[in-house]
Amino acid sequence: MKDSEYTYYSAFIQITRAISSSIDLKTVLHQIVKSTCETTDSKGCTLMLLDEAGERLEVKSFYGLSEQYVGKGPVSADKSIADTLKGEPVIIEDATSDPRVQYPKEASKEGIASIVSVPIILRERIIGVLRLYTPVPCRFAKDDIDFLSAIATQSGLAIENAKMYDRVKSDYEKRMAFPSLP
Repeated sequence: MKDSEYTYYSAFIQITRAISSSIDLKTVLHQIVKSTCETTDSKGCTLMLLDEAGERLEVKSFYGLSEQYVGKGPVSADKSIADTLKGEPVIIEDATSDPRVQYPKEASKEGIASIVSVPIILRERIIGVLRLYTPVPCRFAKDDIDFLSAIATQSGLAIENAKMYDRVKSDYEKRMAFPSLP
């Protein structure tokens, strides 16, 4: 992880600008994971959201990881670093042996040594997680966790904004197709 406060501040501004300049959710989420990964000199980053039932985490965007690793199998919400879904950041210093990691063999094969996972919270409700993966064992400092938590908060806002835009757009298109409806 980089230890420059200025670097984190600059990245936060860049990510915030990306969120506010686009309403396309896919584009915004990709910018978030890419910038987060590059800013922290990490191997990869994922942004996952809970499914409708709240049982699985679904990868919505990733950067720096192989398709094979990202598609390794379902990510169970209660097995895969579950404390994150209780609102707490979780630090895994050794992803190949920590029992909280759902796919340790796949992590090893991918070259992942450490993982940090922070909750994405929207209106006091956890909707997903932002995860960062490092290629060497890493002890994450408070500044690292604070930066990732701020990015996760921005991610929640971006998701909400994009969903509201999609609803408004859909309503508008319906009214234009049937102008006589109230």
